[in-house]
Amino acid sequence: MTLERIGLPGVGVSHLLTTRDGARLGIVVRPDGGRDLAVYDPADPDRAAGTVVLCAEEAHLVADVLHTMVTLDHVDGPRMPADGVRAVRVRVPAGSGSVDRPLAAPDGAEVVAVIRGARVLPHPGPAFLLRAGDVLIAVGGPAALARLHDLLAAPC
Repeated sequence: MTLERIGLPGVGVSHLLTTRDGARLGIVVRPDGGRDLAVYDPADPDRAAGTVVLCAEEAHLVADVLHTMVTLDHVDGPRMPADGVRAVRVRVPAGSGSVDRPLAAPDGAEVVAVIRGARVLPHPGPAFLLRAGDVLIAVGGPAALARLHDLLAAPC
């Protein structure tokens, strides 16, 4: 794959990726953190066949899917209150600096259970040691859950 980076003054930075088979994907990184994605027409590689505009949060989620290091999934169930509190699942990746360390959720987030293999471990305390592959069930506001995600994604 080749990658070309082009500065776009006042707009951001354009990244043009060309795969081994000649498919082209363009990503414009805007200063606000948003991303514009473009898939180029195979018959005319200079013409975008379609575009998708992502806000910063959406771009972060797409990056998680592509990187597959940490995933954050919404837990199915009853609707959460309107105050923004959510329940999510967060996987502890193998390279996380949190592996073999005590559980430490940031203020505003609470880990209510850990799924380890086929076992569900409810109400883990602060002395609970995390392992790679553990799936944390956490509740909290969006900012606190994002901090928890970032904490687990940080390499050792």
